[in-house]
Amino acid sequence: MSYPLAKCSRPCLVMISIFLLVSCNSSKKIDKDFLYFQTERDNIGIIELRERIIQINDQLSITVLSKTFNQQEAALFNMPSVGLNQSGPSSGTSTNNAGYVVGIDGSIDFPILGAVRAAGLTKEQLQQYLVEKLTPYVKEPSVSIRSLDFNINVLGEIKSPGLKTFPTDRVTIIDAISASGDLTDNGKRKDVMVIRREGDKNIYMEVDLTSGALFQSPAYQLQPNDIVYVGANVKKLRGLYTGSNPGAAFRTIGTALSVAISLLNLYIRVK
Repeated sequence: MSYPLAKCSRPCLVMISIFLLVSCNSSKKIDKDFLYFQTERDNIGIIELRERIIQINDQLSITVLSKTFNQQEAALFNMPSVGLNQSGPSSGTSTNNAGYVVGIDGSIDFPILGAVRAAGLTKEQLQQYLVEKLTPYVKEPSVSIRSLDFNINVLGEIKSPGLKTFPTDRVTIIDAISASGDLTDNGKRKDVMVIRREGDKNIYMEVDLTSGALFQSPAYQLQPNDIVYVGANVKKLRGLYTGSNPGAAFRTIGTALSVAISLLNLYIRVK
């Protein structure tokens, strides 16, 4: 009575084997959505990073030197300056260690010179202005300016999310993603959002990491306090919706089928 059952199990065994082979082959297909800069690479052109504009609340390190051997005159402008500007809390404080903070009135409180307008200028423009104003006090003055607080928030499907601080003024979205350890496998590479505050409103920009066109996007070069958000792809969302991991479920089914095949083979040999 058991022989017909064993005989009927052979077609089932063949069908199960074919199903597993097809499933394994389909799972090995390359998902090109994970590849960066796939398209529009011929239109990238020359990438020029702009010098950013100094903004309110920026923190600047300003060092004054003389091009001569005598640095005594310049040293006066590098000494810590404690307290606020005479105009009140709207102006920034300035210390040689913490840097010069640009107040809400757009100025910094500089030794001897007092309130100096900084917001709205590039570092080069502020540098030229300070050199001009310092000439009566310092022989052949030289001014060096750098930012101390270029912060970017990177959130979402990223391996190391959080606040990232950069020592340079020219930061790109590639720098931010690299500093965060790249996207996770569940991150949407075709729809990364950059949120930027401009005036009294937020600007939302979408970036496609699979396209070379991102190098020409206004979101490519980041601004201080930008937010880079990587959303979850369909695979991740489906897993959250079903309350399970589809990949894990498939592996479980495959294991169960393998066990079933082994049992069938054992059953046939015994009979």
